[in-house]
Amino acid sequence: REISMLRRDIISFRRIIWPMRAVIGSLEPKARRFAKMDLAVYFGDTVDHLDKIWDALDEYKEIIEGLNDTHDSLATNRTNEVMRILTIIATIILPITLLASIWGMNIPLPFQGSSHALLYIILIMIAIIGSMLYFFRRLHWI
Repeated sequence: REISMLRRDIISFRRIIWPMRAVIGSLEPKARRFAKMDLAVYFGDTVDHLDKIWDALDEYKEIIEGLNDTHDSLATNRTNEVMRILTIIATIILPITLLASIWGMNIPLPFQGSSHALLYIILIMIAIIGSMLYFFRRLHWI
C-alpha cells in the first residue's frame, strides 16, 4: 500500500514539475521587460533546479517500480508455496478418501465380517500415507 501511495505522489509531482519548466522558460523573456536587473541567471537557475527535481523524480519512479515488481514476485512465491503444500495435502488425502468411500458402501467387501476390519483399514490408510510421504520426499517435493 505504501509503495502505491509513493508512486501516486511521484506521478503527481511529475505532473506538477513538467509544466513549471515551460512556464519558467516563457516567463524569462517577459520578465526582462519589467525588471531593472538581469533575471536570466535566476530563471536559468530555477530551470536547472526543476530539471534536477525532474531527474530525481524519474529515478524515484524507477525505484518504486522495481520495489513494486519485487513485492509482486514475493507475493507470487508465497502463493505458489501455499498452493504446493495444499496440492500435496490433497494428493495424500485423495486415496484415503477413496478407500473410506469404498468401505462405507453397503455392499459385501473383504474384511467386512472381521472384528478387526477397522484396524485393517486404518493400517492400510497409514501405509498409503507413509508410502506417499516417502515418495514425495524422494522427489524432494517436501
